[in-house]
Amino acid sequence: MDWEWSRMILAGSIAEPSLRHAVLAFASLHEKFFKAGSSVQIVEPDGFVLQNYNRAIGELSTNLKAASQSSDLILMVCLMFIGNELLQGNNSSAYVHLNCGLKIIRSRVARAKPCSPGVVTIEQIFQRLHTHTVSFLEIANISNSPVVQLCDPVSEDLREFRKLREAGEGLHIIMSRMYKFLQQYAYLKTSPNPLSAPPVATIDRDNQEDLLHHWFTAYTALLKRENGNLKPGELYYSIQLHVLARAVSVMLATSLDYEETTYDRFESVFSDLLKPISALVEAEIKAGLRLNFSAQVPIDQPLYMIATKCRQPSIRRDAVALLEKVKTRHGLWDALVMAKVARRLIEIEEGQTCVQSSADILESKRAHCVNLTVERREQRFQIRYRRCGEHDYDWVWEEESHSW
Repeated sequence: MDWEWSRMILAGSIAEPSLRHAVLAFASLHEKFFKAGSSVQIVEPDGFVLQNYNRAIGELSTNLKAASQSSDLILMVCLMFIGNELLQGNNSSAYVHLNCGLKIIRSRVARAKPCSPGVVTIEQIFQRLHTHTVSFLEIANISNSPVVQLCDPVSEDLREFRKLREAGEGLHIIMSRMYKFLQQYAYLKTSPNPLSAPPVATIDRDNQEDLLHHWFTAYTALLKRENGNLKPGELYYSIQLHVLARAVSVMLATSLDYEETTYDRFESVFSDLLKPISALVEAEIKAGLRLNFSAQVPIDQPLYMIATKCRQPSIRRDAVALLEKVKTRHGLWDALVMAKVARRLIEIEEGQTCVQSSADILESKRAHCVNLTVERREQRFQIRYRRCGEHDYDWVWEEESHSW
């Protein structure tokens, strides 16, 4: 867990029984996950976990009826429930708890209720968790997202950062808006016949790219001021931000193009990203196996994008190899599962062709609008995608299921 989680939640659990039981249930499950030795492992609750989970619900329900529970405490208990469900592979239940927390935050923003000192931090944590979750749903191309839209943060000053954490929160603002934008115009790629983007979509995309440019300028200025004085943890974080921002730039640049060959022009970007991502993966391996749904959007996302969108054979295979080395599970993101999905998509696109460059994979052979369903408890994933015919873009949908 990040230090914000530890500081707030562990301190609150001393005084609040509902939070204390929720923490005990999560801690016990997490220990089982750690001992399992594999990120794809489903952790089953034992009697201790179920007892504390039920007591947490009971204590929370009693206090809610008496209207004696602060929204901050409810949100912290909600975070523990999300962690419990993710460890057990119950993604749909995790969505329910996440939505409850997001609705509380939206309600507080709508009422402009004065915030206590800890509220801003808890809202930022939910902002990260929301972006983290929606990033997976967007990669999976899930329409009618089961996660509610979170209001944009009030602070939008992306022209100057005093600390790396400010840069991180600024990037989350950009990513949150980008995913909202991608969902708004997803119909352009998923309609029976792909459509051209309307002028308003192009203007919206350009505005978001300008916002990202301002972020890069402020971020670069911050690093120059630090002048190489970053601590190891800060250096890791700065590399992570750089990688994610470059990935966002590619996603925005290709957001309104339905042809998969548009990604070929970013081959050098994909190649340049592999070296810093490799450093991040090695750092995570040293940190050990764990569940982490509080950090920035994980490096699994840009790795998966490189593996599935870059058709240069050596680059995409290097990305898959890095995915397979990641031992950390980031909430919905499981690198080992995503590596299996990526390998299958490579097989689908390359077939029996001897691929030496991205140009060897024709548009008609590339998978479009990939829809991914991961069923953790059943240990399988389903891929639904479409490919265009040789003439007049005669689109054909294909679907398949695989176990691991």
